[in-house]
Amino acid sequence: MDAPIHTWVDAPVPAVATAARETFTELMVEAGPDPLPRIRATLRDGVLAVSLAGEFDHYTCAPLYALLDEGAARGARRLVLDAARVTFCDSALLHVLDRWALSGGRVEPAATSRALRLLLTVAARVHPPPRVPLSE
Repeated sequence: MDAPIHTWVDAPVPAVATAARETFTELMVEAGPDPLPRIRATLRDGVLAVSLAGEFDHYTCAPLYALLDEGAARGARRLVLDAARVTFCDSALLHVLDRWALSGGRVEPAATSRALRLLLTVAARVHPPPRVPLSE
């Protein structure tokens, strides 16, 4: 059963020429990536597949919290995360993923962006996994 929770629509961009003969698409490329956070999710057989795009910080992670809570309430225990289009993220996104894992869910990154890989690398260095003492 496909049950979209939240979706975004990437509509085709019309090629509108300006006085400088640039198209709207060229202007978008020149301006850089879209910072607006976008979330797309699908729930099927206990797996919540989530795609993220844009920037995620303390303020913009609130909808993601709500989405994961709703997914867990509907029976999701596995989170498959596609974060290839995340352009910026801070510890707020890490907190969202930790919260999912601490509640008994499993996080499986399907694709990560440079920003998320950097965040995960720093987090692993700051909070390394606990060392188990060797038995004598």
